[in-house]
Amino acid sequence: MFAWGANSHAQLGLGYATDTEQCDKPQSVTCLPFQKGSELRCIAAGGGHTLLGTADGRLYGCGWNNHGQLGLGHTDDVPLFEPIGEYGFESIAAGWDVSGGINAQGELYVWGSNVWGQIDVPTNRIITKPKKLMLPCNSRALKVVFGLHFTAVLMESGKVWFLGKCKDITRHYPPDATQSIFPVCCIGDRGKVTDIAGGECHLVLLSEGNRITCLGNNKHGQCSYNETTLDDPLRLESGWSHSGYLTRNGEVLLWGRNNYGQLGRNGESSSAPVRLAIDGGAAVRDFSLGSQHGAALTACGRVYCWGWNEHANCGTPGEDNVTIPRLVELPVPVSKVICGAGYTLAFI
Repeated sequence: MFAWGANSHAQLGLGYATDTEQCDKPQSVTCLPFQKGSELRCIAAGGGHTLLGTADGRLYGCGWNNHGQLGLGHTDDVPLFEPIGEYGFESIAAGWDVSGGINAQGELYVWGSNVWGQIDVPTNRIITKPKKLMLPCNSRALKVVFGLHFTAVLMESGKVWFLGKCKDITRHYPPDATQSIFPVCCIGDRGKVTDIAGGECHLVLLSEGNRITCLGNNKHGQCSYNETTLDDPLRLESGWSHSGYLTRNGEVLLWGRNNYGQLGRNGESSSAPVRLAIDGGAAVRDFSLGSQHGAALTACGRVYCWGWNEHANCGTPGEDNVTIPRLVELPVPVSKVICGAGYTLAFI
């Protein structure tokens, strides 16, 4: 595992290793809870905390923990990866100060900040240990994503349950009046949804028929793209105010805000998808969007980063933004790359 970028809360898994609270270049993380990459099942990087799920069902975390987002039962930051528990999570997610995991039975557990009622009854402002979230149907959960103040859950039924605060979404989807525990909205008018991604104040949906729908704040054009695409989208991703998808033929298309080069190019923000240009036209097999930067993993296992670079989270010293995807010096082949808010992780 290699990590670089912001380390103000020890989210890189290196402890408080730098005087400047950041790593300007990729650093090898040696204090890991697994021996080899094949033992790792799922990864999540949030506002300042990192979660690792291993193949044997164990969950580990490090970093920022002011709202209990590490799930350890307390609110102290953790400098190195610590065991959280055995939950059998198949997938995990990390928001700004909140986390979630879904097990093989499709049960969703959440923990961290509940200031906006995004994961529990409003009287509980923080949840410091993973807690099963009971949604108003018996369908299995497939994916959970977080905005700054909201949670969205994709169900096996194709419906999306929405909790928390985002006025640009809830004005169109009022809470279900039959729910007395806490307000839950149902987004069930977009056909069967197959994937979701959450931005700061917007939500992206991929429905059957390759239809992409964006809901929420549209200040930077991040919600103007609503149409059936011919590019066969495979998977969605979203940053704070930009979004994108990976196609089955290895292309990444991005739209939304571009003040830091989030779209991987020079120029204005765009409400229409822009193809990400990688050196030599290399095909992309995976990508990740942080709050305002991104990383792409090519078919040959190389990593390219672009966007906001204040914390050297694009793998380059200094604070100059990276407007064109730039190769990060790493051992190859890399098997997985993921972006948090101002930091990046790569797994060999």
